Amino acid sequence: MLWTDIVTPAELTGYARAAVEDYEAKKGSLARWLPNRFVADIVARFIIGQSGLLPAAEYRGYDAETPTGGLPGGERVTVELPPLGQKIRVSEYDQLRRRGKDAPEAVKNIIERAAAVNARAISDRLEVARGQALETGALSIDENGFRQTGSWSRNPSHTVTVGTLWSDAANAKPLDDMLAWKELAIADTGEAPGAFLMSTKASIALTRTAEMRSLSATLAGTPSRVTLDSVQAVLAAHSLPPIHLYDRQIKVGAVQKKVLTDSKVFALPAPVDPDDWEGTDLGATFLGLTLESEEADYGLSAEEQPGIVVGAWKTRDPIAVWTHSAAIGLPVLANSDLSIVASVLA
Repeated sequence: MLWTDIVTPAELTGYARAAVEDYEAKKGSLARWLPNRFVADIVARFIIGQSGLLPAAEYRGYDAETPTGGLPGGERVTVELPPLGQKIRVSEYDQLRRRGKDAPEAVKNIIERAAAVNARAISDRLEVARGQALETGALSIDENGFRQTGSWSRNPSHTVTVGTLWSDAANAKPLDDMLAWKELAIADTGEAPGAFLMSTKASIALTRTAEMRSLSATLAGTPSRVTLDSVQAVLAAHSLPPIHLYDRQIKVGAVQKKVLTDSKVFALPAPVDPDDWEGTDLGATFLGLTLESEEADYGLSAEEQPGIVVGAWKTRDPIAVWTHSAAIGLPVLANSDLSIVASVLA
């Protein structure tokens, strides 16, 4: 039974969503490249490969008929958005420990903490899916009775391995590698990358390469190691985009897992606000409607319903309160060729 004596679902939902925003701002989120798109549905509909090089308009003579154009080509795709969620029990014992005049506020604090933990768990699972989409260019889910697989059809040439690994500091040519990725992106899509996303491990290897040290040399000589700021300056001088560091790790079951393999670099469009899905053509994280969000007792407006929702539920035997979170969502790559994945370390 939904329990609203102490805190309403609308309040809990707002609290949980704010907790996720703070959490992702601190940990880093791939929603900057696959931003959230809220839809009043349980499916995502989009066109794969819609952007890229499009035919230009044609000149015409005066009084001549205007040439006929066409919409960008692509494969129309409908993807079912899977449900996900988590619940946490506030035990009979915890409630008994908090009896007295301050009991309602104390129990509310426990419920809010549980709501934040639940919402972060959903955030983590979506982040794993974003990482899988960016790294593999594919979709593969097989959990708790939900199974869905597919490919976002990234060009195989956009998955590369550098000729000399960056761990070979004396011989690696990272600047040449990055210029080659830019050239590939422009040739295939007409757009240069707007960001290089990499781990701290990859960035350290980059700063140790002889090429970067030489390019950062001053009158005082060539440093044994350069700073990331110096590398950023070298990239800017060669009209290359900046480096963005990403090291988020997530616990999947009992295993701590990196969202992205730390030996790879990702050439991507420029990052956008996590909710600015119209700001990028790469893709989006679709978040749909749960049944809970449409319940009148949850008190959510139509605009508030898509996304993570949280409510408190009470059971009688034994007496306990459950903090229950739910969401329906999945990241998709609408234009996967706007990404290049390069292995730079062993």
